[in-house]
Amino acid sequence: MRSPASLLLSSILMVSLLSGCHSGEDSPLSGQLQGAEGATITVASLGPSGYTPFDTATADPGGRFAFASGAFANLALDVYEVKVGTRVFYIIADSLSSIEVSGELPESKGLATKVQMTGDVWSANFADFIQETAIINDSLQVWKLRTKDKSISEDERNAARTEFSAGRELLIETARRTASAHKSDPVGLMAMEYLNLSTDRALAKEIIDSTRTLMGHSAAHRNLSRRVSKQRTPANQQQRRNGKITVGMAMPDIALNDPNGTERALSDLKGKVVLVDFWASWCGPCRRENPNVVRAYKEYNDRGFEVFSISLDKTSGKWERAIEQDGLIWPHHISDLKGWNSIVTDIYGISSIPHAILIDQQGTVVATHLRGSQLEAELDKLL
Repeated sequence: MRSPASLLLSSILMVSLLSGCHSGEDSPLSGQLQGAEGATITVASLGPSGYTPFDTATADPGGRFAFASGAFANLALDVYEVKVGTRVFYIIADSLSSIEVSGELPESKGLATKVQMTGDVWSANFADFIQETAIINDSLQVWKLRTKDKSISEDERNAARTEFSAGRELLIETARRTASAHKSDPVGLMAMEYLNLSTDRALAKEIIDSTRTLMGHSAAHRNLSRRVSKQRTPANQQQRRNGKITVGMAMPDIALNDPNGTERALSDLKGKVVLVDFWASWCGPCRRENPNVVRAYKEYNDRGFEVFSISLDKTSGKWERAIEQDGLIWPHHISDLKGWNSIVTDIYGISSIPHAILIDQQGTVVATHLRGSQLEAELDKLL
């Protein structure tokens, strides 16, 4: 039988070992992840031949882990890969980092999109961006498969193409918004990976210049600089989708009939801040965006805000039902009921919907490609 003294010593040693394993104090990277129970966690840096591991930690049976306090010593600020088996996520870290992670890992291999981070604002913002884009990408995969599904009708496949086009546009806008909001930090560098430099070269150059001091040594900065240097500015610069109407332009006028046969012109609303909203009853993304427009109309209408809705419908009945079902209570609805052959697609260069253009009281374009809360943010500036 073991003596009380030896049992006490064993207990102290066990507590010490558990504390060393579980505690995140002074650890550059620690946390708890569902799906990491007992796993080896590797952190790696990006080099010429890919990611190279430089330290590991082992999670306990509850998925808790902590890298040693000196694990990130002498690390320069960069994006690092964290790998748990075949699942990966990324952190933005350096020798001063203290990042706490939580969430869950996917069951199969691939990018972990349900990981949250605290302790470092850049890593947290990057994790949020990854999660937001992953949700969009998941939807894109679903709609892409439906566009090729011969077991459904042509109308359903066409609707899926519209959903896919709108999702792709949303992904680009999400990356562009993130890059613009993080021009001087690593998150902006990473968001640029999602963008085509033929249309966003100016933004990329701005990010390169503003992050050179902070991130000029990093692989991410070198990669973006290399992409920009290889990207020639074409003689006819590729136009951004729905890019014919740009900020600062005078908005072209249009006059078509509403569902009652009354002609309504955009110029009738001069003196108001107007959202010109392109949509259709058959467009799923448009219908999902409508509640945001309705909310903004109710909030700002009495302050001088109007909505001018232009439909690419072909059938009057479906158009009218959608107006009623979605509660589009403003009176300014027009369409020539010609679908994509509508005159509005030529006048405004519309290649995908939903699309929204905000004009000020003088009829000058002040914002385009608005979605969700972006509209209300712009209205707060104008009204």
